[in-house]
Amino acid sequence: MKKFLNLGYWIVLLFYLYLLIDTVFFARDARRSINLTPFDMIAEQGFTLNVWGNILMFIPLGIYFANWMKKFHFWKVLGAIIGTSLGIEVLQYIFKRGASDIDDLLLNTAGGLIGILIYLVLKVIFKSKDRVRVAISIISIVVGFPVILLTIILFVYN
Repeated sequence: MKKFLNLGYWIVLLFYLYLLIDTVFFARDARRSINLTPFDMIAEQGFTLNVWGNILMFIPLGIYFANWMKKFHFWKVLGAIIGTSLGIEVLQYIFKRGASDIDDLLLNTAGGLIGILIYLVLKVIFKSKDRVRVAISIISIVVGFPVILLTIILFVYN
């Protein structure tokens, strides 16, 4: 059973990373712009799919980063999330893959923070690191496989 959970966890994780990379680099227009005014995009567009997408896209990263640490350190996990988001924004600018936007950094960080909080709730509920890892594996499979299936269906029909 543990091998199945481990395999499912890694399949979902790799697919999540594929979706993350595809979404932030390959599904973008070849343009270069930068916005350094906080909340400008949110004030202009409101809470659109783009805003929610930035938040939702980083929730798993917060959970996975927290799970990978031998000993959980909130600020290290949050720093890794901010660093990852900042790295994405810089690479988008360098390679002309969409807009580099401070709001993306803030929203991605908010999503990662939600992921950290989910991890901490799991830690309180399950108490042991091993049980938390099993729970994260199960959640990854339960949430991830339908997302994988939906992505395949959308790819086939588009």
